[in-house]
Amino acid sequence: MPNIKVNGTELFYERHGRGAPLLLIPGLGLDHTYYMRGEPILREHFETILVDPRGVGRSAKDLVEYTAELWADDYAALLSAIGVGNAHVIGSSLGGVVALAMAVRHPEAIASLAIIGGFSELTKSVEMNYVLRKKLIAKIGMGEEMAEFMALWIMTREFIESEEGDKVVQASKENVSKNSAELYVRFLDSILRLGRREPGKPIPALTASLGSIAAPTLVLCADNDHFIPSSLSKIIAAQISDARYAEIANGGHIPFVEKPAESAAAVVEFIQSLGVGAGAKVRASR
Repeated sequence: MPNIKVNGTELFYERHGRGAPLLLIPGLGLDHTYYMRGEPILREHFETILVDPRGVGRSAKDLVEYTAELWADDYAALLSAIGVGNAHVIGSSLGGVVALAMAVRHPEAIASLAIIGGFSELTKSVEMNYVLRKKLIAKIGMGEEMAEFMALWIMTREFIESEEGDKVVQASKENVSKNSAELYVRFLDSILRLGRREPGKPIPALTASLGSIAAPTLVLCADNDHFIPSSLSKIIAAQISDARYAEIANGGHIPFVEKPAESAAAVVEFIQSLGVGAGAKVRASR
C-alpha cells in the first residue's frame, strides 16, 4: 500500500481482508507489524487497516510535539481519506491511549473500541519507568541494551524463556534500533504529559474526558502485566458507560504478542456481539 498525505504528515498503511473495517493502532515506537501474530486471525473476519504512526517506520519522521491527540487526529484523517466512514478500533498500550483520544475527539469515526493494556493516566511506578527510559536513552541510545530493558518489562518470564519469546525479543532489538532517539524521547514525553493522580489536584485530563465516549468499548488486559497494572484498565472501564472488562490469562503487557489467538478471539467475539455484520463466527479451535 502507498503512503498517504493527511493532517499535515505522510502515513504508511496497509489493508487486508474483507468485512467491517478494523483499525489497529500499535504501541510505543512500533510499526504496523505490531499485531503480526494476531492480525491474520482478525483479517478472516474484518478488513484490517494497519498503520505506521507518525514518527515511526515508513511514515514521516516529523520533528513536532507528539501527543495522543495529534496521533488521534492523524488516524481520523486517514480513515476519512481512504473512504472509511467509521471503523472498529483496537489500540494497545500507547495505542490504547491514542484510541481513547480518538474516541473523545472524533466519535463519528469510531464504531467500537478495544483498549488492550491501555491507560489514561499514570501510576508513580509507570511514570518512573518512562522517565528512566529517557535517562537510559541519553546514556546508551536506542540499541540492544534498551530493547532488552523494554522486553524485561513488557514480556512475562515464561514467554521470554520460550522459543517464540526468543524470536520476539530478537525482533524487538531490531525494531527498537530503528527508532530515532530524539523522536522516541518525544514519544515518551507525550506519555508523561498524561500525568498521574496527586492529592488536591484535578483528575488527569484524558481520564476526566472518558465519560464522553459513547462507542461500545472492550477493555482488555493480561493478568500478568507487571508494567501497566490492571488497575489502570479498570479505571478506563469504570469511566466509559457500559464498557466490558476482561483479562487474558497468563499474558504480559502485549497480549497480541504473547496470546495472539486468545486476544484476537476476544476482539472478534466482542465486535460480533454488537450485531454489526462483523463477519463469520470465530472458530472454537485454531
